[in-house]
Amino acid sequence: WADMLAPGAPERIAALASDSLLRGLRPMLQDIPDTGWILDRRLDPAWRAMREHGLRFDALVRPRHLPNLRRLLDRHPDLPVVIDHGAKPEIAKAVREPWARDLAAVARDSRVLCKVSGLVTESGPDWQIGDLKPYVDHLLDCFGPSRLMWGSDWPVVNRAGGYERWRDASDALF
Repeated sequence: WADMLAPGAPERIAALASDSLLRGLRPMLQDIPDTGWILDRRLDPAWRAMREHGLRFDALVRPRHLPNLRRLLDRHPDLPVVIDHGAKPEIAKAVREPWARDLAAVARDSRVLCKVSGLVTESGPDWQIGDLKPYVDHLLDCFGPSRLMWGSDWPVVNRAGGYERWRDASDALF
């Protein structure tokens, strides 16, 4: 863990990056009430340190964060990013906008990858493949297969049907 706002954040990030298994850092943005937190200028040294040490920003974001993620990418043009859980669209409520539009804007940046994971936990307990399909199709349209990665979201996926059900659904969707 690294407190990205701490004065010693760059040194902490450098120390963490010395572990060859570490690939990125994931501040829990979904739990930070301030949607603009990622634009705080005091984070700039941490973003630079991540980039300098070859780490990705693992963006655990919700749809409300996507416009500010786009601004962060503009400010830090060399920062590689992986969006977690497809940016957690509100599948259970069948809400696609502004998620679809804002995600497409972020996806135009070729250094951004996206994890197809966590979608079933955003779908409600009685989800069906048809509930997921428009969201997965949009992710494919935006990122293409070469910039998408699949994730199990284990153990959280157990609250939404389990690993096997999600894996089987993924096989059907892709």
